[in-house]
Amino acid sequence: MTRADDVHSALRAALLAGTFPYGQRLVEEQLAERFNTSRTPVREALRRLEGDGHVQRDRAGGVRPNAPRVSAMRELYAVRTVLEDLAVRTADPEKLEPLHEEWLELRSERDETPDFVHADEAFHEALAHASGNAATERYLHDINERIRVIRIHDFTTVDRIETTIEEHLEILEALRAGKQDAAAALMRVHIERSAEVVERRVGELLARMFEEERP
Repeated sequence: MTRADDVHSALRAALLAGTFPYGQRLVEEQLAERFNTSRTPVREALRRLEGDGHVQRDRAGGVRPNAPRVSAMRELYAVRTVLEDLAVRTADPEKLEPLHEEWLELRSERDETPDFVHADEAFHEALAHASGNAATERYLHDINERIRVIRIHDFTTVDRIETTIEEHLEILEALRAGKQDAAAALMRVHIERSAEVVERRVGELLARMFEEERP
């Protein structure tokens, strides 16, 4: 892992926690001092965070924390629910064995970082792939990319990661047993619960960001 990777990880964690007030400019020199490094790793970390949607660049070229948009999240989650329902109901159970084994292994590993969001996305896209519907898989991938920056807030605690793993395994076991209706119901609850957690945590984050911004 490079120094830029270290700074990126630490700075992303701080942004997810609402450490920096909304509207505050993230100055390279100050961040370099904060993380005890040079400006080069900080510049690279900021570039990556901008690409991920965690920060935004203003007209003057300054970089500031990007406040999540809950309204947009709700719309995309609604579309995602429809796509996930279709994927689950049409997935071929015979194609799910490797996915089942993978998540049994993840149950013992428990990746306790926000990067778990990538494993979660891969699970849902694998279900769509097993459906044989390329359009479903493509549209779900597009939505995942759009909401990733906000969905990360669902995977910042161990309990949510553990719950997600168990819910994924329940869905897979229902599908392997030929119970598509049950699997679809489990998927809907799974997505709704995730949306509720994300919205609550983003609300808490915004409260901290705007509270710190006040004089």
